[in-house]
Amino acid sequence: MTKKAVLQYIRELNFFLRAKSHYILDRSCKTNPALLLRKRTHHLERYLFAPDSYSPQFAESVYNDIKKVLSCGDMIPPAQRKWSEKIVSEYEATIGQNLKTLCPMQLNNTARRQSPITPETMLNLMQQRRSRRIFVNTPLTDPEKNAICQAAQSAPSSCNRQTLYLIFVEEREQKEFIASTVPGGHQFFSAAPCIVLLVSDAGDYRYPEERTIPFIDGAAATENICLLCETMGLGCCWASYSSFSCINHEKDVRKRLKIPGTHLIVSSLAIGKSDQFVCDIPRDLPKNRFWNDYYGNR
Repeated sequence: MTKKAVLQYIRELNFFLRAKSHYILDRSCKTNPALLLRKRTHHLERYLFAPDSYSPQFAESVYNDIKKVLSCGDMIPPAQRKWSEKIVSEYEATIGQNLKTLCPMQLNNTARRQSPITPETMLNLMQQRRSRRIFVNTPLTDPEKNAICQAAQSAPSSCNRQTLYLIFVEEREQKEFIASTVPGGHQFFSAAPCIVLLVSDAGDYRYPEERTIPFIDGAAATENICLLCETMGLGCCWASYSSFSCINHEKDVRKRLKIPGTHLIVSSLAIGKSDQFVCDIPRDLPKNRFWNDYYGNR
């Protein structure tokens, strides 16, 4: 057990060091300027909301980083550039002023309204979600793939890094190989019209403090996908499938799918039309699962 744990740690350490080598001390456009811009703009936005969250010196350093990355031209998506420039202009307006808070950019410069989805509707959707393992052989459409990707991108991510990418595996031989590497899912994953792998660009995460964060971000995105599939009439099953632990023949998976050495595999799902009926699975009463202030206190 001890030897296995040490080897696991060494594998993780080597991966993160290799991934980090593409980013460390790099404030240019050579690696992933969009990722750097999202993260640094998030820091500056947070400073505008709550100036006590960072020192003025740190905010100034972040501001200089953003200005440098914004000079990368076409490498920055227009919508991200617009958002970042808006935050930069609001920061510049605070220089020399003793303002406690500002209100950074809202969606399309308009205030958010109350969600049209009621708590009851949302809870019903969550309770209706089921893992389905029997599929109809109908390929996913491009609009369905786009919606699934949007759902993943809408999930929260650490420092707004948005590091996730989706690989839709549909070719029969490729799909059968990936299914064979899924512990607990190899019996039925190949029957799904599509296997979706979520991979995360890990180069900008700190090791060891943030070693689990890419997987947490991936889990949030995966649950978004599961809920969306429930509304789209798609069956969905989430596999225990992540780098360093739950992937059989991970090196072969990376080679077959051409996954960069800087990217972690953080999740996998079998997705497709399904006519399987899954019975209601009872959950414990909420009152038995929460306490106030400390564990066990009712």
